[in-house]
Amino acid sequence: MKKERLTIPQRQRRAYIAEKIFRAKKKLVARTYLVGKEEFEYDWVFPDGRIVDSKTNFESLPEWVGPICEVVLPMIGDMGWSIFPLRDGLIFIYELTDSDEPKIIIPNRPFVTALIDACIKISGE
Repeated sequence: MKKERLTIPQRQRRAYIAEKIFRAKKKLVARTYLVGKEEFEYDWVFPDGRIVDSKTNFESLPEWVGPICEVVLPMIGDMGWSIFPLRDGLIFIYELTDSDEPKIIIPNRPFVTALIDACIKISGE
C-alpha cells in the first residue's frame, strides 16, 4: 500500500511563504474585468516595499531561493538538523540521534520544497 503524502494546497503554501518567511502583508486589490463584476484579489507587500502578485510561486522561481535560504537555513542549523544531497536536485533533512542512525525529518524532496517543509515543521504549523 502506498503512503499518501499530505500536502497543503498550493495557494496556502504560497501564503505561508509570503507571510511567515518573508513577513509580507496582504494588500487588497480590486480588479475589474467586466463592468459591475469586480473581483477582489490581493498582492503581497514586502517589508522593503516591493509588491508581488499573490499568484507568485516562490518555490519554482530561482530569484526566491536565496531569500528563502537566508531565513530557513539558520533555523535548520539551530535545530541541529543536517541536509543530505541526493541525485537530481533532491535532498533529505535528517538529525543524528544517540544511536548514530539518522532520524529523517524531511524525506526526499526538491531543495526549496524541503526547506519550506522544514520551516513548517519547525514552526509547528
